[in-house]
Amino acid sequence: MMSKQDKKVVEEHFDEIFTGKPEIDYQFNVRKMGAKDRQIVKNLQGKGVAGKKCLDIGPGTGRWLKFLKSHKPDYLAAVDISDESLRRCQGLCDSLEKIDLENDSLPYEDNFFDWIISFEVLEHIKEPHNYIAEMARVIKPGGYIFLSTPNLISLMSRFRMLVGMLPFAVASDKTHVRFYRQKDARKLLNKYGLDPKFIPSAIALNPFDFKSLRFPSCRLTSNFDDGLLFIAQAP
Repeated sequence: MMSKQDKKVVEEHFDEIFTGKPEIDYQFNVRKMGAKDRQIVKNLQGKGVAGKKCLDIGPGTGRWLKFLKSHKPDYLAAVDISDESLRRCQGLCDSLEKIDLENDSLPYEDNFFDWIISFEVLEHIKEPHNYIAEMARVIKPGGYIFLSTPNLISLMSRFRMLVGMLPFAVASDKTHVRFYRQKDARKLLNKYGLDPKFIPSAIALNPFDFKSLRFPSCRLTSNFDDGLLFIAQAP
């Protein structure tokens, strides 16, 4: 369980990050996107958003909320721990709530959503039981839970460890508290009856610069990806 002090640190951290980010009119041109974002778009569009009920857990500055909204969902909701994130996302969805994902229940009925997306959130949660259990509760049978998290054993991180540096997943953010490989994420979701399918994304070439040149990954190399991108369909 997150202590009050830990919760305050996380809130202030993300308030600071989101306050410093400029207002952006996001254009979802796949030709200008990285491999990971192209995969997110491909899966959301391929499985369909129009007329669906969608939830974004940890929407940040609202980028993917804007994408979902542009595809005409029936209902769009978001939850976040950051007041600044909630301010930035005002007007983008039908429901917007402040939530401590380790302790609070999602304020929605069982089997309510067709889509739940939650990108780069899992690594910030010390005890993920409530987070995963609540998603499993509110997703409809046949609905999709779409997640991402840094890959502890990415190619970049393996090179970093060879020279005595921490993996990027550990070193990149002081509020990262749990770290995952594919098998760790799979084991976690399996506990809740979810079978994640991992989607290859991209591999950075420079172990000292996360924003360096990347090349697209494939199934054979996905264990080396910078991040884990995976989708689970509710039974």
